[in-house]
Amino acid sequence: MTVIFHGSVQEHTSGVELFQVDNAANVRALIFLLGERFGEEFKDYLLGDDTCFFLVNGTGIMTTGGLQTPLHEGDTVEVLPLVGGG
Repeated sequence: MTVIFHGSVQEHTSGVELFQVDNAANVRALIFLLGERFGEEFKDYLLGDDTCFFLVNGTGIMTTGGLQTPLHEGDTVEVLPLVGGG
């Protein structure tokens, strides 16, 4: 599957925008794999409240099971920073 890091999330990946992952059962497992690659601090950032959100094949994971959203070969996961405003 392809993971795409958007905007300020790339600050935590040393500028990496695209990353290929062979196998992750769900979004939570993917986060732990990304933590192995980019460091424990990045994993904690991804699991933190109000830091970023995830799209799987263009759909937000809050409507598909949250961190338990299943992942499959060929999926595209996008990691986007939350943007504040008002």
